[in-house]
Amino acid sequence: MQICKMSGRQINQALELIRKVFDECDKEDYEDMGILSFYHFIRREQIEERVKSGEMVFFGAYEESELVGVIAMREGFHVSLLFVEKKRQRQGIGKKLIRRGVAYCLEKNPQLKAITVSASPKGKRAYEAMGFRALTPEQEKQGMRFTPMRLEL
Repeated sequence: MQICKMSGRQINQALELIRKVFDECDKEDYEDMGILSFYHFIRREQIEERVKSGEMVFFGAYEESELVGVIAMREGFHVSLLFVEKKRQRQGIGKKLIRRGVAYCLEKNPQLKAITVSASPKGKRAYEAMGFRALTPEQEKQGMRFTPMRLEL
């Protein structure tokens, strides 16, 4: 497995994988407003602008030439998106992507003490297994349910 920084058309592939996995695995946990909020958040134009400005960086996990997982780090300390193909989940791909995301953040800021994530209802257990701890109970904003979590470095 290779984990590489993504750019250009690769970002479009990442967004396709993210939407597919969200639809297969997470969509059922949200009302219409939350689904629309998520789709709005992953709009290509908006994501491309964030990548171009340096606010967000994407890494892809590839098996041979197939994209099987994606992580997007925002503002140098926040896991904005973490998605792994449904059939490839629970195989350590998410953990490898988190490690790469943490390494990137530490390259940018060696004094960084923690990274954060707003974990989806289904993602919460996976993040806990990787060492993240909930900061507060589950919240909802614009129809999106999430638990603020933190990983001490």
